[in-house]
Amino acid sequence: MIDRIETALARAMELAAMAMMAALIGVIAWSVLARQVLRISVAWSEEVGSGLLMWMALLGAAAVWARRGHIVIDVLPRRLPPRPRWVLAIGVELAALLLFAVIVWGAASMMQVSANNHTTALGISLSWLYLALVVGVGAMAMFSVLHIVRLLMRGPAMLEDGWNTSSSSSD
Repeated sequence: MIDRIETALARAMELAAMAMMAALIGVIAWSVLARQVLRISVAWSEEVGSGLLMWMALLGAAAVWARRGHIVIDVLPRRLPPRPRWVLAIGVELAALLLFAVIVWGAASMMQVSANNHTTALGISLSWLYLALVVGVGAMAMFSVLHIVRLLMRGPAMLEDGWNTSSSSSD
């Protein structure tokens, strides 16, 4: 049940990131068309584009993290037997959790500090941009916790096929 919820949440993030990519392309296309053809300035396009890019990248990164799809250097884990590989996988997840906690703490702090700072064209609080870090990296932390639970419940046998710790390959 938890695996299905995790998969659905990751898929929703992936779809949201794809929608934001389409919107980003539309904003950039409109900005170029307006400037080059219509000879008008679109002051908000840079701010909207930056926000879309930030949210898209972080939601997409979280979705890929859930699938264990980020690039890894797996020379050592591939050479280890299952039990040490399992211990290493848990250690890597715990280290990632520590990094995620630092990032979320820093982003939450920046949200508070920048709550009264607003973008130039749209007047939107910069906290909304930092919220992308909190949501995206917070989701990555949640996926790591779920993955650690899965590793602990399934044991070293989960990694017998190799370093790929994807939940979809072992479900």
